[in-house]
Amino acid sequence: MLLNLILLLLIIFVIILLSRQLQKFSPDSYIIPLCNFKILNPSFEIRESIKIARYSIISKNKDRYFRDFPIGFSFYSNEKFRSKIKITYTITGDDEIEVIYDRIVEFNETMTKHIYYINDVIVGSIDIEIYTNSYYGTPTILFELLQNNMCHMDKEHKLEIVFPD
Repeated sequence: MLLNLILLLLIIFVIILLSRQLQKFSPDSYIIPLCNFKILNPSFEIRESIKIARYSIISKNKDRYFRDFPIGFSFYSNEKFRSKIKITYTITGDDEIEVIYDRIVEFNETMTKHIYYINDVIVGSIDIEIYTNSYYGTPTILFELLQNNMCHMDKEHKLEIVFPD
C-alpha cells in the first residue's frame, strides 16, 4: 500500500515536472523583444543627372542587431518614369559596400516593390544610399523596415524619399 502511494506521488511529480518544462518551450511563453529603430532624415545630393539620397537606420537597443532582417523598397510616381536605381548599404565603420538593388526601373501605373533581407550581423546602424539617374520622370521611393521574427514592431518604420528638382 505504501509502495503504491509512493509510486503514485512519483508519477504525479514527474507529470508536473514535464508539464512545466513543456510550458517553457511553448510559443505563448516566449516574448519577442520590441524593435526599437529610428530612421534619420535623408540628405540629398545632386551631381549632374544623378540624384543621391543618404540616410541611416539606428538600432536604439545596443544589443539588437539586424540578421535576416527584411527591408522593403517601393518605387512609384505621379507620372511615368524610367530610371536607373542603385541602392547600397554600409555598416558604420566598415569600408565594404553591399549592393541591395541595381536595376533600371520603369514605372507606368503599378508600384514596383522589392524586398531585401539583410544577411549581415550589424549592431548599431546601417547607412543607406540611393542613387537614381532618371531618363524621364521623377521616381519616389518608399523605404520601410518589415516585421521579422527576432523582434516585434509596435509601429511602422517608413521613409518616403522624394528627390528634389
